[in-house]
Amino acid sequence: MSMHICIYEDSGCNNLLPMVYMRPVYDLFCGMVSLQEKLIRNFPQASLTLHTRSVLEKVVRDRYPDCLVNEFPAGLKEIVFINGRTLLNSETVLHKLGKNQSFTINDKVVAARLSGAELATVIETVQNGMTIDLDETAIEKQEIDGVLVEYIWDLIQANSDQIRSDFAFATQGRGSSVNDNGTVIHNQNVFIDKTAKIMPQVVVDGSNGPVFIDRDVVIQPHVYIQGPVYIGPSVLIKAGAQIYSGSSIAEGCKIGGEVNNSIILPWSNKAHGGYLGSSYVGSWVNIGAGTNNSNLKNNYSVVKVTVNGEVIDTGLQFMGLIMGDHSKCGINTTFNTGTSVGINCNLYGSAMHEKHIPSFTWGSASDGYTTYKLEKALSVNKIVMSRRKKSLKKNDEELLQNIFQLTIG
Repeated sequence: MSMHICIYEDSGCNNLLPMVYMRPVYDLFCGMVSLQEKLIRNFPQASLTLHTRSVLEKVVRDRYPDCLVNEFPAGLKEIVFINGRTLLNSETVLHKLGKNQSFTINDKVVAARLSGAELATVIETVQNGMTIDLDETAIEKQEIDGVLVEYIWDLIQANSDQIRSDFAFATQGRGSSVNDNGTVIHNQNVFIDKTAKIMPQVVVDGSNGPVFIDRDVVIQPHVYIQGPVYIGPSVLIKAGAQIYSGSSIAEGCKIGGEVNNSIILPWSNKAHGGYLGSSYVGSWVNIGAGTNNSNLKNNYSVVKVTVNGEVIDTGLQFMGLIMGDHSKCGINTTFNTGTSVGINCNLYGSAMHEKHIPSFTWGSASDGYTTYKLEKALSVNKIVMSRRKKSLKKNDEELLQNIFQLTIG
């Protein structure tokens, strides 16, 4: 029988809000793919269960109709469990996981091969849609190299290295197109899909790290791209943009201005001038023209970010903006260093916004903040998605309603 893998969520996912309100932790993006894709790509013959919190179960079933969610095939004697927050230095290390053995990172279990009574206990937890904690399992533990993602900024910090490793995996046996219009520096570090359209006077610089330009990308004139960078499918990079090292731009985004060391999830727009640095931006976000975020304090001290009501010292000198799914900001909006914006916010005004803005917030620093009414927020979401020939599915709408009740009451 082939291996059965369960990618699971543990209680640590709570520290990754607001980015995991709308998705399980393993659907977070880093490098060129999601955490889940990294964990399973070396197991093409394995069957898969996705474990998620009960509130997300219907949404995950919609997104993965061919996958088991919070359930297992009958009769399994053994399952390999992998923590969805895991970034491994070598994904092939999972092949070395022995029977009734676990791997740890910083003494936290990130993978375990379970059978017998230990397996039966965990299966019950999965079927109840509860988060899993395998630290107390009475099996052999072995420390391995990797990162267990604790906060969103861990993904930003890891992004350059993840682009490098994903680039090596994705380009095996693949040929890049010849680019006659732009200038490619260090071309062995640059992959341009044959369907991508590169207009004149584009510079793609692979001297500091790889650049992967995916299918159906359009890059307008006078753009500079400095690797490591990933440009996802059907992305539009507008004329004059500068995309700097450590940036990943996922499918369907429209990007202008300056982007540095940032991750932007699918179908978001930062289509005009302005600076986005050391940031993590969700899906269906729109960033207005002239919007800027700070990622470095004037006194060069470490940046603090509010997570779940607690102010966390990131230990980082550079940390920018976290912006949740479906949030929008108007022209010339300004965000301070280490600002966290929840989901479905609608913000405006040039005065510096508060550093922590809860989900479903409407307003500005000068005019004050109020609740973004659910009906209005959902209406805007549907209009925005319809412009991309997408729709807000019933279960996603119900999830947003649940989040509204959870955060606003």
